[in-house]
Amino acid sequence: MSKVRVVKRNRANFWLVVALCVVGVLLIATTTLWLANSARANSNGNAMENVYQRNFYDLVDNVNNAEIKLSKVLASDYDSYCKKMLKEISKNANSASYNLSNLPVSLDGLDETKHFINQVSGYTDSLLEKLDKGKELTMAEKDTLADIYNSMSILKENLSKFSDEYMSKGYKIFKNGNLIKADYNKFTKVIQGIKSSDVEYPTMIYDGPFSDGQYNKEIKGLPQEIVSIMDAKEVIKQFYPELTGNNIKYIGETNGKFVTFDFTAKLSNGTELYIQVTKNGGKVLTISGFGDSGEKQFSLTDVITKVKGIINKQVEIVFDCVWSDIVSNDAYLNFAPVQAGVVLYPDLIKAKVDLASGNIIGYSASAYYTNHTPRVLQSATYDKSLADAKIPTGFEIEASRLCIAPLDYGTEKLCYEYKCTKDDETYYIYINAQDGITENILKVIETNDGSKLM
Repeated sequence: MSKVRVVKRNRANFWLVVALCVVGVLLIATTTLWLANSARANSNGNAMENVYQRNFYDLVDNVNNAEIKLSKVLASDYDSYCKKMLKEISKNANSASYNLSNLPVSLDGLDETKHFINQVSGYTDSLLEKLDKGKELTMAEKDTLADIYNSMSILKENLSKFSDEYMSKGYKIFKNGNLIKADYNKFTKVIQGIKSSDVEYPTMIYDGPFSDGQYNKEIKGLPQEIVSIMDAKEVIKQFYPELTGNNIKYIGETNGKFVTFDFTAKLSNGTELYIQVTKNGGKVLTISGFGDSGEKQFSLTDVITKVKGIINKQVEIVFDCVWSDIVSNDAYLNFAPVQAGVVLYPDLIKAKVDLASGNIIGYSASAYYTNHTPRVLQSATYDKSLADAKIPTGFEIEASRLCIAPLDYGTEKLCYEYKCTKDDETYYIYINAQDGITENILKVIETNDGSKLM
């Protein structure tokens, strides 16, 4: 009898183990499925978050671009240039309308804003059609454009303010695949109020003529030889002599348009930097970081001299600072080669310097290494006095010089650059030095404490 009980007990234990295994497998499968669904929800939520963020920041860009181009139309007396700007304004307005439609807010609160943007597109299209027929804009039409410009400026300022708030507070619309009601409502309410708000906000920072231009896809300005990671670290020390190999950390490579060695570095004052050095040639491509919150210890002249000296060690052609601005504790500097008195704008290098520490906390040489090539400069054949006469009535010329101006479709033109003022606002006007055509008009958006260097 005892043997029978043992066999039964063993069988019972066997089936208990089987049952537990089955339950375990089911639990693992259920957990795996839940994790997969959760991961999928998170992935979907992240994807939607990215879509909404992209549309919001594209909206900001399109409104900013339309506002700037409206100011250019108001500053120009040339129909061919106005036509070009009106066409681009209409395109920006259409894109902004699309961006609004793809934001996660009720369109009931955006009717006024969207209607206004659609009107901008329709009105500029009608003016463009009129100019295409050889007619001129009337004073009434220009007054309407001025009204549109004023409304667009208000919209731009409020969007810019919320853009800063959106980034600084890290608003999220999705979490674990679900809408976050609190931040979603905040997002909705602010977006719906951007048109009606009358609070004064700081204007956008305009960072110099042609500052973001990378006008040709082919990289022309980099040496071909490959450098080592140790070589790249030595190049970084030219920017920050205080650094040693111990506080420069290699974190990997980026294989994009430029192939770079990527590093993090920490300065003695605690400033943390992200630095990219090109694998070809060993040139510092980008630097990004944050400045010190202390009192200003360095002047604009101090940091221009410092950065110019560093750049001239990096490249084989002499650079000058062609534009500068001071915002809070930071100096924003644009450097360009000057060849036979001609500023080469396609070859810009930009830098941002903390005036408390004197450290470079921002740097971009992408445009230079993309575009730089030895140039044989043409002579100006259009008489300078005739170019002077083409500056529109009401504009006062403060300074002028020759430059190579990067234009659409990767082209470059020798131009007379005029720094002009009108109604306490600053413009840069570019007249072709070969045929006298107005190639571009740039408006400077001033900051309260900004300063410009021609």
